[in-house]
Amino acid sequence: MTAPSSPTLPHPSLQRVTALPRFLRLTFGEACSIAGDIEVLARGIPISSLKVEQSFEPGQFLDLPVNSFPNVQLPVNLCICVGEEEIAAPLLIKSSEDVMALVGQGEIEARDLSLEAGLLRGTLHLNGNAVSVPNAFIRTNGVVIRSVVVEPPVGKDTGGAYCRFAVPIRPSDFVESGLSVDLHVSGIDHPLANFTYARVDPSAEASRLLKLEEELRQAQKKISIQTEMLSGSFQRRLALQQERVDAFIEYATSILLDNVANAFEQKSDPASFLLALSEARANTLGPTAAKVAVKAIDEVEIDVDSENFAFGWYDVEQNDKGPFRWMSQTGLLNNPYPHLPLAKVDLVITRAYGAEEPLVRAVVDDVEFTAITTSRTDQAFNVSWVPPQNSSAVFGQSVRLESFHAGSPATSEGTNDTRILAIAATKAKFYYRQDGAGAQ
Repeated sequence: MTAPSSPTLPHPSLQRVTALPRFLRLTFGEACSIAGDIEVLARGIPISSLKVEQSFEPGQFLDLPVNSFPNVQLPVNLCICVGEEEIAAPLLIKSSEDVMALVGQGEIEARDLSLEAGLLRGTLHLNGNAVSVPNAFIRTNGVVIRSVVVEPPVGKDTGGAYCRFAVPIRPSDFVESGLSVDLHVSGIDHPLANFTYARVDPSAEASRLLKLEEELRQAQKKISIQTEMLSGSFQRRLALQQERVDAFIEYATSILLDNVANAFEQKSDPASFLLALSEARANTLGPTAAKVAVKAIDEVEIDVDSENFAFGWYDVEQNDKGPFRWMSQTGLLNNPYPHLPLAKVDLVITRAYGAEEPLVRAVVDDVEFTAITTSRTDQAFNVSWVPPQNSSAVFGQSVRLESFHAGSPATSEGTNDTRILAIAATKAKFYYRQDGAGAQ
């Protein structure tokens, strides 16, 4: 009796692996037989598994389905294994574009929408493709389109990932009927979520107002009766208190006159006594109706730990030069006085990741500002932006900053820091025009 022959696994260097939409094609370069589960691993996480009991000839191929990709650091090698043995050379996935070509965009779900401090915030939950950052935008009242700032994905313990997002909502977005915001993601032909604020029905508001007026009338009548009772009691108490004050004044006056008489007997100067009394009286009186001059607001400096660093910024860090804050590729900076016309915006940057100096685009609401200077002082860059030439007064609720340079320390330096870093800032400064231009 002949024992069954064990399967022969192919030599890894003789196979070719090709990435195609939704699967990997394994083309064999030698005759072999496989009996077991073929797994595709990304940093030890299985993304495909196929049970095979078959012999293959040179030139034959096998398609391994890949329907999802985990939130792992890129670039990454995809290893094709049977058990602990690799049967093909690893396939390098360099970027999120390669992941998109392999598994597509995946399923995206929007959750936790809320309107806070002029920003519509929420999270995008990613299933299928937990690496690529979705390109999101909103449509307000079915007309205006505005891009959304989306942070890099963060992996979830249950699989997949989530991204936080934010987008400014301006006062002009509110119309007579209220506000309607549809959240869209490029590649999906329907809105992922809707945020609605509707005004109250005028007729229902009128009925409610009539009811409040009646309750107010009854409350006023009750308060009037109570006021009359309190007034009588107060007058009685006031008369009693006045009697006591008069008696005290009479007693104090008699003591004062005795002291004055003694002063004359001792031939002291009464004028000095009266002067001291006047000075003591003046010291006990506060200043009268001081007029406080209101200074016009020319400039405002924003510290890096301020809430005006609204979105797209990581937590505040500290080094020997003081606090600073890293920005992702895109960030929002809130204007502390949006009703004043902007003259200039400054940002102090200590480092531009992956570049010798920062290259940053600034858009105030829908108006792109022009970068006029990038000066270096005290090992920091001072970047300034101004409104376009010959433009009228520009008002803005927030400044959208977009860096042309960004990178991840995990990819470029081999560290455990997987954040996407663009610029490190220490403070911002807003300058306002004082030419009499009013708010929009």
